[in-house]
Amino acid sequence: MTANNIDELWFLLRERLAASRYANSYDTEINFEQEVWTRVVALAQDLGVGDLSGACLTSHAIHENRSEEAWRSFCREPHGPDVNILGSNNRLDIVFRHEVGSIGIEVKWLGQRGHAAKLTQGLGQVLLGLEHRDRTILVIHCGTVGVNERERLREVGNRVCAGSRTALVVVP
Repeated sequence: MTANNIDELWFLLRERLAASRYANSYDTEINFEQEVWTRVVALAQDLGVGDLSGACLTSHAIHENRSEEAWRSFCREPHGPDVNILGSNNRLDIVFRHEVGSIGIEVKWLGQRGHAAKLTQGLGQVLLGLEHRDRTILVIHCGTVGVNERERLREVGNRVCAGSRTALVVVP
């Protein structure tokens, strides 16, 4: 498997993140994020990335194959994880770096309430993430939302993101 440019990498990552086999529900957002993380790491391995610690980055220490040293180094880079806007640091949950570019991933889990706020927060984060990333992806788990609402979110997300440098992946 290869990715010769950022668009090929973005396509491969979106496909990997949208693939089935997610649980129908998760107890917490971090549990869902762990599943997303394993898919990002697996794609990096499939692409033959030699240094996973420098390619798969997150501030969340709970994830396997996550290097604290690589994270600290990333934080010192000019285009590290933070985009400073209006006095706050905005950062995406996961960054996947490859020789062809970098993709930021924001993970949102729609639990029992606050769906609209989580959606708009996630959209804002992926848009701001484009300041430092070539592409971004918002992955939303909608296990607590009805099937019709999930499909509507997919349709609207696909239309809104068409032609942009960000994508919305709605699962399950």
